[in-house]
Amino acid sequence: MAADEALRAPRAFRLPPAGRVLGLRELRALWRSAAGHPALRSALGERLGVTDVALFASGREALRVALAGAARRSGRSEVILPAYTCFSVAAAAVAARLRVRLVDVTLSGAIDPAALEALPQERAAALVVCNLFGLAQTLPCASPGVCVIDDAAQALGARAADGAVGARGDVGILSFGRGKPLSGLGGGALVRRCGHDADEAEPVRASAHRLQSLARALAYDVALSPRVFGWLAAVPGLGIGETPFDPGFTRGGLSNDAAAVALAVLSRFDADLRARAAEAERLAALLAGRTRLVPLLPAPGTTGAHPRLACLAPSPSAREAAVAALASVGAGVSTLYPTPLGQIPGLAPHLEGPASLVGARELASRLLTLPVHGGLHGARLDAALQALSRAGCT
Repeated sequence: MAADEALRAPRAFRLPPAGRVLGLRELRALWRSAAGHPALRSALGERLGVTDVALFASGREALRVALAGAARRSGRSEVILPAYTCFSVAAAAVAARLRVRLVDVTLSGAIDPAALEALPQERAAALVVCNLFGLAQTLPCASPGVCVIDDAAQALGARAADGAVGARGDVGILSFGRGKPLSGLGGGALVRRCGHDADEAEPVRASAHRLQSLARALAYDVALSPRVFGWLAAVPGLGIGETPFDPGFTRGGLSNDAAAVALAVLSRFDADLRARAAEAERLAALLAGRTRLVPLLPAPGTTGAHPRLACLAPSPSAREAAVAALASVGAGVSTLYPTPLGQIPGLAPHLEGPASLVGARELASRLLTLPVHGGLHGARLDAALQALSRAGCT
C-alpha cells in the first residue's frame, strides 16, 4: 500500500446530511459578507459565556492550534484521545506533532473513567472530550497540568449541569461543517474564557469574489439535499461524505463568506435545535417500543444537540441487518466511523503505549445513526419499520 493510501484508509461515511442549509437569509448574508467575523465571534461568545473566540478554517484546525498551544505551555508531548471518535480529531493531534494515547470508551461514546484513571498522564498535554452524537458527556477528572478540551463539534447547543458544551474545561472547539449542529460552509472556532497566546490568534483568510462565493454556496446547498447527497456518495472516486484520516488539512483562518453564513445560520439555531430534539425523541420512542435498537439519548439533567440519532443494535450481525434494511428504503442510515482510532493504519506510527479498545470496538460494531431532519415520517417510516421487521430487528 502506498504511503498516501495508508494515511487515508479506512474511510468513514459519517452522514447523510441534515437537509438544506441556505435560505434567503443566508444567501443575503453571504452577499454582504465583509463584516462576518466580528459579529460571529460576538454571537458565539455571548451564547457560550466566553470572552475569547478565534475563528479557523475548520474545527480540526482549531483543535490543532489548541493542542499545539497546550503542548507548548506544558512542555509535554502527548494527547489523550477517546478510542472511538471522528478521524479528524486524530488528524489534528498528528498535525500538532503530538504522540497519541488512546483511552477506551463506554457504549455511549463517553470516555471510560476507569480506563482513563489507569493511563499514565504525566506526559499528556491535553485530554480531548468529544461529546459524540450531540450528547453532553461528563468532563473526566484529568491529572494536574492536563488541558481539558471540551470538543463541541457535534454538540453545540447541548448543556450539562456544569454549563454549555464547548464552554467547559480549559478550551472549547466548535465546527461549522456539513452535518454539524451549526452547519454552514465549513470552518470552526477555538473558545476560551480568557485570551489566547500570541500564536493562537486568529489568522485572516481573504474571501473569494462575491459571485464565486455565491456559486460555491449554492452548489454546496444542492449537494446537502439528502437525495442528491446519496447520488453523489455512490459515485466511485468522488469521496463525497467520507472522512479520511488526513493530517494535511487546510491551515489558517475562516473565510469571510463562511463566517457570514455561519452567523446567519446561528440566528435560527435555537429553533433548529428544538426541532431536532423533538424529532430525536419521537424516533427514539418509536424505535425503543417497536424494535431491538437502543437509542442513545441525553442523560438526566442534560440536553442534547442531536445532529443524528445514535442507536445501538443488540449485536454486530443485528447492526448489519438493520443497516441493510434501512438503506433499502432510503432511511438515511449511517454507521458513522467504521473503526476505533487504533485501527487506522496511518495513525499507528503516532500511537503511544498499549490500549484496551474493548468498548470502542463494540461501539463501532453495534452503532448506527438516523437523520433527525424530519424525513422519516409517514410511508417512509412505515417502510423502515417493516424492513427492520423483515430483517429480524423487531
